Formats: sequence, structure tokens, C-alpha cells
Amino acid sequence: MITFDITIDGQTVVAQRGQTLLAAATAAGLDLPHLCGSTRVGYPAVGSCRTCLVEVEGLTDLMPACRHPATPGLSVRTDTQRTERVRRLAIELLGAEMSTEARARHPDSPFMALAERAGADPARFGARTEARASDTSHPAMIFDPEACIRCGKCRAGCRDVQVNGVIALAGRGDAIHISFDSGLAMGESQCASCGECAQVCPTGALIPKALQEAGGRAAITTSGETVCPFCSVGCRVTLHQADDRIIWAEGADGPANHGRLCVKGRFGFTYLRHADRLTMPLIRRPGVPRDTGAGLRGPQVMDLFRPASWDEALDAAAKGFRRVRARHGGAALAVLGSAKGSNEDAYLLQKLARAGFGTPHIDHCTRLCASVPPLAEATGLAAVTAPIEEIANADVVLMVGSNPDMNHPVAASFMKGALRSGTRLILVDPHGQSLSRFATHHFRIAPGTDVALLSAMTRFVIEEGLYDRVFVAERVEGFEALRRRVAPFTPEVAAHICGVKSEEIRTAARLFAGAHAAMTFWGMGASQHAFGADNIRAAIAFALVCGQVGRPGAGLHPLRGQNNVQGSCDAGLLPNYLPGYRDLDDAAECAVFEHLWGGRMSLSQGLSVVEMFDAARLGVVHGLYVVGGNPALANPDLAATRAALVGLDHLVVQDIFPTETVAYADVVLPAAALAEREGTVTNTDRIVQRITPALPPPGAARPDWMIIRDLAVRLGLPWEQVSVESIFEEMAGVVPTLKGFHWPLLAKAGHARYPLQGEGTSDSLFGDGFLRGERALIAPLDASGVDEAPDAEFPFILMTGRLREHWHTGSMTRRSPVLETLSPEPRAHLHPDDLVGLQLAAGDEVEVRTRRGAVHLPVRPDASIRPGVVWMAMSFFEAAANELTIGRLDPTTRVPEFKFCAAAVKRKN
Repeated sequence: MITFDITIDGQTVVAQRGQTLLAAATAAGLDLPHLCGSTRVGYPAVGSCRTCLVEVEGLTDLMPACRHPATPGLSVRTDTQRTERVRRLAIELLGAEMSTEARARHPDSPFMALAERAGADPARFGARTEARASDTSHPAMIFDPEACIRCGKCRAGCRDVQVNGVIALAGRGDAIHISFDSGLAMGESQCASCGECAQVCPTGALIPKALQEAGGRAAITTSGETVCPFCSVGCRVTLHQADDRIIWAEGADGPANHGRLCVKGRFGFTYLRHADRLTMPLIRRPGVPRDTGAGLRGPQVMDLFRPASWDEALDAAAKGFRRVRARHGGAALAVLGSAKGSNEDAYLLQKLARAGFGTPHIDHCTRLCASVPPLAEATGLAAVTAPIEEIANADVVLMVGSNPDMNHPVAASFMKGALRSGTRLILVDPHGQSLSRFATHHFRIAPGTDVALLSAMTRFVIEEGLYDRVFVAERVEGFEALRRRVAPFTPEVAAHICGVKSEEIRTAARLFAGAHAAMTFWGMGASQHAFGADNIRAAIAFALVCGQVGRPGAGLHPLRGQNNVQGSCDAGLLPNYLPGYRDLDDAAECAVFEHLWGGRMSLSQGLSVVEMFDAARLGVVHGLYVVGGNPALANPDLAATRAALVGLDHLVVQDIFPTETVAYADVVLPAAALAEREGTVTNTDRIVQRITPALPPPGAARPDWMIIRDLAVRLGLPWEQVSVESIFEEMAGVVPTLKGFHWPLLAKAGHARYPLQGEGTSDSLFGDGFLRGERALIAPLDASGVDEAPDAEFPFILMTGRLREHWHTGSMTRRSPVLETLSPEPRAHLHPDDLVGLQLAAGDEVEVRTRRGAVHLPVRPDASIRPGVVWMAMSFFEAAANELTIGRLDPTTRVPEFKFCAAAVKRKN
């Protein structure tokens, strides 16, 4: 990083090469007047409003600070009579673009604040007089055209930052105006509802409805910053409240999002004050059996319980666990956590399981999308080798089984920016998606044929001598075995299996192998299979033989589902590893924890999420502690999960809402949401971020770590003095990747990426050796296949997934009125040709049936879906997709098969 000094109004400021004057000033904490410009990542320097004009020493003309480059020795003045006069004039001319009524409707907008600061009169040159009705068609935002000054900032946000391209400036001359999808109403357009336009609009022409209805910015009573809980990107967000009600969520300048948000991060936080929040401990009413909870949700669940004090509820929870342990031993207990919490929650929960319960059965909901074990197997590091932002340095991207615009929209915005700038994409996905329009090659393979395609690409680069011979010879183990394994997969063989063209396989393989730097991404479309580990191994093997690891723009990145998926795994919330992925079979490693935790504990391999419920049905597991998970809707084959829940001797559920799982509990403990607590979280890019409460928890709800601590004390553990800080310090001391991390570091900096490295070091790891040694491992495959192929009775393939508007089981997002309005009901997505064959029309009610059950829901024609596939979102209890999915697990990752089972579709009788 090259830095130098410049002078602004007599003050010395350190600038970086490539910065604009405005960016350098903002980074130094100076507030230069500006309007159309932005210092955020991705915004172009427009220079149209002229409010940031400055005097530059040596130049006659005034220069726009948003466009003028910072250079060594630059000296500028922003506060001369000349600059102030021109600035006032520019603001007054812009004010004439608005109607008198619009100026009155938005008195506290950034534009009006700038006018006041500059001493300008926005009414000096009059106002527009033609009446233009506001567009209120969008569920969350209003477009007030009378307030628009045509600065183009919303267009830049939509086109250049979020890369959605919905907003345009249409017309000519004085008729130029904002347009959505060439003239549609905003609510009828393809708007992704990210709210970027409303966040950057300086006049209130685009504004969130809730903010407008509350009375604008003046209505804000408190604000607080947190990390978004809705995916693994780790966006920082500022929550603005009016009288304990969230009215506006603004993207903060976090290390992962740089001010950007998606629809969930923007409009999903209203769940925090939903009437369904659990605000007091509950104990099941006497004589109310567990099976009465089946099918109940929300307020209906509350009738099964009576209120209790914290002492009574914790005593009851501890008593039940002690009873199970006394009768059946510690291994009869199991603990299921969640990646929705903090690192401290995860670490303390696994410690309670092993040292307090004496059970090895500890897991969390990351298991349902686990995609890291094959990566750790190959490199020795159970984390990404290159963060998302490295895509800006990549020539080529291989993306397997991922739809980031739906699952990780903010990450997708950075990806789309790189792709639009020339990075080429090889997309492997059976279905069409928003990234398809950017793809150089889109392989719409037959479901479940990823390994065949990737093996053919690998075989081709080996046989043609296109692979990286030096990298393979010096840094790869298992190459010859790989060569033998892929030998049968000629491009022609793979083309036949996958349903793609053999020549395109060759061309794409040549493109990836020949790139200076290529990144490899994969997602749940690859991992959520009973053969998911093989899909990932095949992708990693292809990247390794091409040498596409270990330099800027080259690396391996699994895109995962939950906000603290990385941190929860690092903290040891897993059945097969101790914290820091320390080996349970290593006596020396186990001795470290026995000494640290003060005695013997369960240090054997435990059961994973689905296996816990299988064991409960068999009478092996008798007690279960669920913290933040909702297995009664998230697990595969829900009938089997419900049977397990009913058969338990003792069930304690800790959550923020009365979920489907809460309905089976004996004791319910109300938790604080992520935005209501202190701690740390670790995102998919290995960034550890500190969080502080953005608002207090409702009623008697408490942070998870505090509840876990108080329960542990009742089980005889001496944890009375445990705090968030002490938990983090202990965890950082035993997790190798957190070497050098301390609470004061995060308290000061707010965030840091692990492993800690010197300035100027690439964030794309393994430029030399790997964590496992000098060589990465190309692992053999498990060679498993699908359990259920379509047949005459079940001719369709059922695939499940997520929608942009909802997350996981919907317990939070479906309690957001905006998100629920945007996506209110489950749909069975089928190709239009399949609807014709079934004699169905859009909106018809159908029955989707598998060998495990049936659900009823409307059908939707979807040309992006392959013929022969029925696709369902997993977030709707009204037609729970997991009533239908199969319980078979991948032998390595122990992930359930969510993406492939045989199904039948017919009109509902």
C-alpha cells in the first residue's frame, strides 16, 4: 500500500495511491460537502452535482473532489469564499428540481441538511409545479418523483454496486426521469428489494415506507450496529429505532459488505420486536403430552406451557438432565446448537456437553449444509483459502452448485461486479439463475452428475498437458490415483451422462487451466447430497491439478448458509472435533482440554444432527438440549424427527420464538437475538467481528451464553464468574487459527481476519505449503450415488433450496411483514413443459408426494428449472419440503440428501 501526505484546509491527511480526494478526506474523518458522490466501494465518480468542488493549488478551475485524484503534495481548500458561493448556487439550482411539497415532505433528508450547512436556499429559484404521483407499489419503499433531483445516485447503486440494473435514467433533456425496468411501477419490476437506492438517495425521493410513516429521520430515537444473521457473508448493519421499533436498517461499512445489504438484511429485522417473541421461561403444563405439539406453531404453542421464573425453569432443565444421566449415563444426552449464535455461545455449549453432560453427542445446524470437511481433508484448514473479495483478482471463476444471488446476495453483488468487469464464469448448475447471463459456460447438467463433469474436465487437462506440472509435482499428493480415477470420463462419456456438449467441456477446462488466477466456489447444491463430499472433492481436485490455489485471485471457497457457520465449527460445536479441529483420537490433544476444563470428560466421537434423532427413536438418546435450532422443520424426513422428539424423556429448547421444535419441549428458555447481545462471530471469509447490543432483549430473554452458564452451575460446574470476554480468551487460546487474537484487539479494531498476517500479505492462503504439510491431498471418492432414481410411480426429482426473501426454516424472516409480502406462500416450481404434460396451470393446487409423505401447495411454472424436476423452498411450514426428503447421509460430511429424491406430482383431489 503506497501512502503519501496531502493537505486539506491546512490539515495534513494521509492518502493512498488510487484514492480520490473525497475518499482520502472521508477516510481521515473529514466531512467534505458532497451529494451525488460516494466513497463506498463500487460507486463511480459521477461529478454531476458540483457540491464537492474545491480549490486545488496550482489549478485555475474548481475541481470536483469526488473525481480528482489524490497525489503526493496535493493542497486543496474547501472553505474559500469562491467554493462556498459556488456550492450554495449548485444546491439552490438542485432545489429547483423538487416541488415545494416534496421539500416539505422530506425536511430532514441529506440534501436539506447540506443546504442548511451551506447556507443555501433551496427555494431561491422556485420549484417544479407539475404534480407527479408517488409510486407506492413496492411493499417496502416509496418513490416520490417530485423529490427527485436526477443526481443518478440510485442508478449507480442499482447498476454499478448491486449490479441488478433495474433503475435507469430515461428520457432526454429536461424530461430525464427515474425509470424501473423501462417504465414499470417499482413493485412490478424485477427489483431485488435490496434497498440500496433508498439508502443512498439524498432527497427522500426513494425512501423506506416504515421510515416515511414514522416521520422520517427525525423520528429515530436510538441506533445500534450489529451483524446480519441471515447468511455467512457477515454484513454489518445499523438498526435505527423509533420507540423500540425497527424503522430502518442501514448498511454499515463492515469489512464484508462495505455498506451493502440484501432484502433480508434491509427489511428482515422487524422480527426482533414481533409479538411472538419468547420473553419469559416456560414449563410444560402437567398432563400435556408431547405429541399434542405436532402441527402447532406460533401463539398456539404457548398454550402448552405455563410461565415460570428463571430459577424454576433452569432448575427444572437441570433436574431433567441429571435424571437422564443418572439412569442411562452421559451418552444418553445430546446437545444441538446453532450457527445463528456467537462464537462464545458455541464454545460454551460444546464445553457444557463434554464437561458437564459427559456426552460426545454435540452438533449444530451447520451440519445440514456442511461443505468444509473435504476442504480440510485437502489443505488441513477447515476454512476458505481465499475470501470472496479475491474474485476481483480472478480471471476465471468456477462455481459449482451455488446460486449466490438467492443465498448470498451481497456476496453476489461483488461477484457480479467482477464478472461485468471481465472475469469469466464457468457455472455448473442444473437450473438457470441470475448469474447465468454472465456465464461464459453454463453447464445445466442432469441433477447429481457433478462428479462426471468435473472428472471429465480434470481428465482433459491432464491428457492434454494443460495441468500445472510444477505445482502438481511439488505440492500435490494423490495425482496418479486421480489420473486413474478420471480415466473413464472422456468428454464424450461425461456429455452423455450430464446432458451437455463434449466440446464445451473441453473449452471450459482449457479456460480454467489457462487462467492466470481462478477461484473455485461451491455451495449447497454441491454439498447437500448423500454424495456431496465427492462433488466437492472433484471440484478441489480440478483446481489443484490446475494449480489454482495460493495466489491472489486463486483459491477455494465454500459458500455456506449461516452467519456463524465458520465460528461455530472453529469453537468445537462438532461431534468429531474438539475446538480448533483438534483430534479426538489424539491423547495429547484430549489431555490439554481435560487439564483446562478441570477433570475427565467425554472425548469420543459423537453423533451428528440426524444421527441423534435416529438414536432417540431407538431409545439410545433420552435427553436433548436444543439451542437455536429448529430440527422439527429443518431435518430430513420430518415424520422420523417428530417420532424422535415425542419419545424423549427430557427436552429443553432455547430459542427466540415458539418454533415447531419448541412445541415438543418440557422446558423453554427465552434467548436474546444476535442483535441483542455481546460477543463475536466469524464469517465465511475468516473475519472475526465483535458485536455489541444494538437494542436490549425483550422481557426476561437472556443471551445464550448466559443461560448455558447458569444451567452449567446447576449441574455442578464452577462457572459463576464466566463472562463473554473470558470465554473468548479461553477459546482463542485453544483454537490455532486464532493465535494472536485477544479481546482488547477486537474491542479496539472491531474485526480482524485470521490467521493474523502482516500488512501487504495476500488473503489468499497457501502460497507456499499447506496447513497439513507441503502437499495438498487429492482424496479418493466414496463413490456413492443416489438412493432413489425416478421411476414410473415417482417420475420427478425433488430438489429443495432457499428463496432470496426467506432464510432457513423461516422462523425469523416469515415474521417480517415486508419479506412475507414479497414471498408469502410455498410454491412447487416446475418447468412449463411439465405443467403441460400434467395438464396444470399456474396457481393450481398440487400434491407433491415421495415415499415419506405428501404436501399440498400451488404450482408455479418456472423455465429456469430443468424438465423432470420439482423444486420447493424449505422455509414454509404450510408445505414443509422436509416432509418429503430422504434421511440418507453422506458418509464423510454426514449431510442429509436434500437435493435428490424421487417424487410424484399430481393435481390435488
